[in-house]
Amino acid sequence: MTKKAPKEQRVEDIIEAAVSEFLASGYEGASMQSIAEQAGLTKGGLYYHFGSKDEILIAANGRYFEPIWELIKTAEAITCPVEGLRYFIHEYLQYWSSHSRQMIFILLSLSKIMACSAMWPLINSYSERMIVFYERLFTGGLEAGKFRNHNPKSQATALFAALDGATPYLIISQNLSPESVAKQFEMTFVDTLLIHG
Repeated sequence: MTKKAPKEQRVEDIIEAAVSEFLASGYEGASMQSIAEQAGLTKGGLYYHFGSKDEILIAANGRYFEPIWELIKTAEAITCPVEGLRYFIHEYLQYWSSHSRQMIFILLSLSKIMACSAMWPLINSYSERMIVFYERLFTGGLEAGKFRNHNPKSQATALFAALDGATPYLIISQNLSPESVAKQFEMTFVDTLLIHG
C-alpha cells in the first residue's frame, strides 16, 4: 500500500471528520468550525482545503463512489457481458450492504442535493454514467448473441432504479440479504433475456 502524500491524507481526514459530523448533527447542524475541530485543524486550515460544507459534501460523495467505478472497470473487463452484469449486480449489492456508514451518508447527501437544484447536475451525472454502463452490457449481450432482442436502454434504466432502490433496504431489513436480492435481480434482468439452446 502506498503512503498518501500529506495533503491527500489531510483531505481524507477532513472528509471523514465531516462525514462523522454530518451523520451526528445533520447537514444543517454541522458547522465548518466543528468539522475543523474533528479533523484537528483550525478553521482557517479547513478553508485552505474546502471553501464550504457543500464542497466537502461533494468531495465525500466522490470519494465514496470510487469503489463503484472500480467495480464498473472490473465488470467491463469480463469477456462475456452477461457475466459482467452478474458480477456487477452481486458486487454492487454486497458493497453497499457492507458499507452502511457510507450508504447512510449518501442518503443524507441525497436529501440535501434534492433541496438544492444547483447540485442536481451531480446526481444527473451519476445516473447517466450508471445507465450508460448498464446499457453497454445489455447491448454487448445482444451483440454476442446471448440475449434475445430487447431495448437495452429500458433494461438499463430499470436495473439502475432497482439496484439503487434496493441498497438502503439491505441495511434496514432483517429479511433481505445481498445474495438473495442479487439472485432475484439476476433472474429478472439477466436470465429472462437469455437465449437458451
